Amino acid sequence: MFNAARREVLMGAAMAALSARTAVGAAGTSVERASAVGKAGAWLEGVFATRPAPAISVAVANPDGLVWAGTAGVANLELAVPARTDTLFPLGSISKVVTSTLAARLALRGVLDLDAPISAAMPGLPAQHRDTTLRQLLTHRAGIRHFSAAEADMGTNGSPVFMRVYRSEDDVLALFINDPLVAPPGTAVNYSSYGYTLASMVMAATSGRAFLDLVEAEIAIPFNVPSLVPDDPWRITPHRAAGYMNDLDLRMFGAGLPEGAKPKLDNGWANLPFNNSAYSWSGAGFLMTPSDTARFGAAMIDSQASVLNEAERALLFTPVTVATKSSPPLGLGWRIDTDKTGRRRWHHAGATPGGCQLLVVYPDQRLSVAIAGNVMTMKMNLLQGAAELIEVFTE
Repeated sequence: MFNAARREVLMGAAMAALSARTAVGAAGTSVERASAVGKAGAWLEGVFATRPAPAISVAVANPDGLVWAGTAGVANLELAVPARTDTLFPLGSISKVVTSTLAARLALRGVLDLDAPISAAMPGLPAQHRDTTLRQLLTHRAGIRHFSAAEADMGTNGSPVFMRVYRSEDDVLALFINDPLVAPPGTAVNYSSYGYTLASMVMAATSGRAFLDLVEAEIAIPFNVPSLVPDDPWRITPHRAAGYMNDLDLRMFGAGLPEGAKPKLDNGWANLPFNNSAYSWSGAGFLMTPSDTARFGAAMIDSQASVLNEAERALLFTPVTVATKSSPPLGLGWRIDTDKTGRRRWHHAGATPGGCQLLVVYPDQRLSVAIAGNVMTMKMNLLQGAAELIEVFTE
């Protein structure tokens, strides 16, 4: 399990220079840095003025480390706590690329076989899943459904999936494992966080180590991202941003509630009552500061500082699928395409109750951008925002 004492020591060292609301790395000349930082700060101020979330946190990194980070707004509205660069925000589905990076490292060491039937590790699975492979699960081709609207609705019979307590893996598997497949395994791309949940269980069963232990040992420590921790509602997690809902979130979470029972917005926000990510640690369940998220992304770029080797990078970023109406080509977990100007990018976004985050890696520009907020539905174009910051730091 994640070692809290080790994390606090590492966080203290890694974040000592990041406790202010703006942090600047050492890339470029002092004049270039000042110009880029000024433009980035103005960009952040302009974006925050549109009220995308109570707090927004942004970071840019290259393979040598953090280039710039800045925050605006409030991490906890009730206590009036300003967001800082060491504030932790939910990764949402960026957790998937943490998981896929873990899988790539274990596969190339021979711990995992991405193309073996998962029934070898979990023989008790229903027949429809027995020939499924980890590669199919990690590229959304296992035919497992995604979350349904009813599962997110506080007005349905029983609580929504993010407000339940899960006593065991069996409780989690019961959410989806016997449901009909959306498509036969290997035949189509159908995005599924539940597919990642199953993948994490297979990885744990195969390796003989708990999934959260694997993430700490293989990702948090070697990539030097000490803020990467599970979004565990029971755990005291310093610097975690409080989660909120806006009107768009309430349309989803409160769709089935009588009008009089729906949460009321106060200045545009309402508290998120509870979020337990135990049903989907691997797909949507981690926290990280955007500074660490951006540095994790930059570590994907080929450099002397990269933790990844060439084979791991090829496994992660060689497209396995073709583009569909709902998805660009996928590598192992990562989305692989180009922006409007034709620049290559690897990316993933994540939205979960109480927060969202985006990670975009521009390998040719050798930069990585993370943008986070503490509502699920940020009212801004995150990918466009990342592209604008790339412009700032490559001029």
